[in-house]
Amino acid sequence: MSQPAITAHAENFREFYESVGAKYPEEEIVYHSLRGVIRRQFVLSYLEKFHGMFLDLGCNRGAYIASYKNGRALGVDIAFSVLHAARQRLPEAYLVQGDAQNLSFLRSNSIDAILCSEVIEHVPHPQQIFFECFRVLKPRGHLLVTTPNYKKNRPTWIKVDEMQSYGVRGVVDDQYFHTAFRPQELKQMTETAGFQVLEWGTFEKEVKYATRIPLLIYYLLNLVNAVTFKNQRLDQFNKKMLDRGSRLIYTGCAALGLNNVLTRLVKEGVRSYILVTKA
Repeated sequence: MSQPAITAHAENFREFYESVGAKYPEEEIVYHSLRGVIRRQFVLSYLEKFHGMFLDLGCNRGAYIASYKNGRALGVDIAFSVLHAARQRLPEAYLVQGDAQNLSFLRSNSIDAILCSEVIEHVPHPQQIFFECFRVLKPRGHLLVTTPNYKKNRPTWIKVDEMQSYGVRGVVDDQYFHTAFRPQELKQMTETAGFQVLEWGTFEKEVKYATRIPLLIYYLLNLVNAVTFKNQRLDQFNKKMLDRGSRLIYTGCAALGLNNVLTRLVKEGVRSYILVTKA
């Protein structure tokens, strides 16, 4: 399938994420999955160390803002629909609709800590986000970024998949822009913006060992369904069983004290991250 040019469809991005925010219960789905549970724990472990004015860039419905206890918090998102939902949840929160690539509505050197979680893979100019974060961050402030990792070929446009069942249509046909970054690429982009790197690497290694057996069952049932029943409900049930099976294995290994041993056997996690400071 040919890949659409980013620039030709950039004007549709805001409309797409308005639709996603209004129709797709992302936080309820993602943060109940194994990946979401691990990712939330990872991010919260850093938020506990942040202090002062906190900016959640791409805040969605405000899950991380609700968990931040060490100062005031500001949420920025491109979609008004998720900010409206966040307002119902957090009536006193500071929320602004805006593009992470252009934070001109924020003063320079005004923010103590920034979280940019699962955002840069959705924008056409990720380097600009780092330039903007550097500008608004105070000296000695911190920026934490998380994003999908990849192995061989960088993804670009991907199918909306299960979002389609909620009435979400892609930016182009049934696709939307969703790429990924290796940790080394995050390091290069942050250093180009002027940041000093404190930590960088991958996480969500647990996902790789916990999903191995459930994935084999998933692919088998998916093949059977595709050849015979072609039932959408069966496909959705299969996906739920994949997640439940993975979480069961992860929980069991954690109870037996095996997680640390098993994660050491995994070379890279499915997510990249970087923690930087403005010197």
